[in-house]
Amino acid sequence: MNSSSSIMNEEPDALSVVNQLRDLAADPLNRRAIVQDQGCLPGLILFMDHPNPPVVHSALLALRYLAECRANREKMKGELGMMLSLQNVIQNLGEIYVKRLC
Repeated sequence: MNSSSSIMNEEPDALSVVNQLRDLAADPLNRRAIVQDQGCLPGLILFMDHPNPPVVHSALLALRYLAECRANREKMKGELGMMLSLQNVIQNLGEIYVKRLC
């Protein structure tokens, strides 16, 4: 199996996982538990750096849902890699916008 086919096989898995987290985060009753879970928030942060834009989009939606719960905001803000990954997403969006203008 070459590297491009392994990436192709990896992306649907990442997308399905992040979509499940997004769907769970859409329910206000799940939001505190997701942030308190030791793996969910770090996983969403990693998904923000994924090369597949739909994965990044779903991760951002999930994080937005989680941040709607006021009790989650400080933990989210202090989570390792959160602010840096958000800055990277913003920077990447700016670069895409500039490329489209040129």
